[in-house]
Amino acid sequence: MAPRRSSLTDFGFRIRKGYVHPDGRGRLTLGSAAKDTDYRVLVNERGQILLDPVVAIPASEAWLWENPSLRSSMERALKQAGQDEFEDLGSFAEFADEDE
Repeated sequence: MAPRRSSLTDFGFRIRKGYVHPDGRGRLTLGSAAKDTDYRVLVNERGQILLDPVVAIPASEAWLWENPSLRSSMERALKQAGQDEFEDLGSFAEFADEDE
């Protein structure tokens, strides 16, 4: 049985700011700890808040990330390309739709 973790520091977190208190509108100031980054906010049953850094992707590319099968295929293709495990089939320009 795995040992029970009792503190966030057991998960690799370190204290960046001591104690903070929200203002009247529920806002906390994090300063440089959260500078120039967007976050997803997660809260567990103990009331602990985790800020998970996120990046935005264009809506036109979301289909790849929303489909696990396609994403897995793309990850496999990128891995194979990184290991030179691919065959160059040449140009497909003749199949391109010139109207687009």
